[in-house]
Amino acid sequence: MGQKIAASVLVLACLALAPAVAQTPPPDPLGTPAGFSQEIRTVVTFKIPDEVAQSLLPAGWTVSPIAQGPAKGANLSAVFAETLLGLGADGKPVGAPEPFVVLSVPAKSGQENAFGIVVVYGGAQAVPGYYRVGKPARVSLARSVQGQDLAKTVEETWTVAGEGGERLSLRLAYEAGQPNRGQFDSRNVSAADPKVRRNYRIDQGSFVIRSPGSSIDRAKTVSVEASGGVLGKIFSGPPEIVSVAALPWYARQMFVPTVTD
Repeated sequence: MGQKIAASVLVLACLALAPAVAQTPPPDPLGTPAGFSQEIRTVVTFKIPDEVAQSLLPAGWTVSPIAQGPAKGANLSAVFAETLLGLGADGKPVGAPEPFVVLSVPAKSGQENAFGIVVVYGGAQAVPGYYRVGKPARVSLARSVQGQDLAKTVEETWTVAGEGGERLSLRLAYEAGQPNRGQFDSRNVSAADPKVRRNYRIDQGSFVIRSPGSSIDRAKTVSVEASGGVLGKIFSGPPEIVSVAALPWYARQMFVPTVTD
């Protein structure tokens, strides 16, 4: 009996002295972590001629209008974003907080769905940018809030003046309300080079301001004007707005896909 106890003690001692085996975490299905950003966004979706939307996409991708929700039927999205914080893959701050505007087309290639990033208007850090579609522009934002608690009116004015003559403006006033929280993954592909992609894990608050298809209209004013360059091509006629939404918070983890075409 004494020998058995001694042997057990010896085994336990050897196990205690054995080096711990590092457990490698499984790879993230979205790819390699590439950074983080925190923003405030206003998103306006449109319905434009499908042939125009298709002409904005790279080869192998086709227009896939948004299938459900307040933006159902939209085939173009304009994101008016105010960056609050940007972090690189190493967790250190990158870039400078500044407003920018992104136009994208919901698209598909085979079984894959993504937003085709058509153009990004912003300062120096947006040109040419990760998606290689950045255009230098002066982007300005004026926002005011009046009222208290949730009974308040928000007014926003965005203007984009591109160095190539592009002009884009958004004027918006609405009654604020309680946002709904959403958590989901999203995928983007560059309209200039379909090999350039990025995936996102998103946590956002969204408040629908206007959606005729959902019988929602909290807007006092919505006005969009666009001209020049690619904007003139996209908005060859009066913009048909499908939805308008306010995103008081928009946090996203960025990933570079592990495998690309």
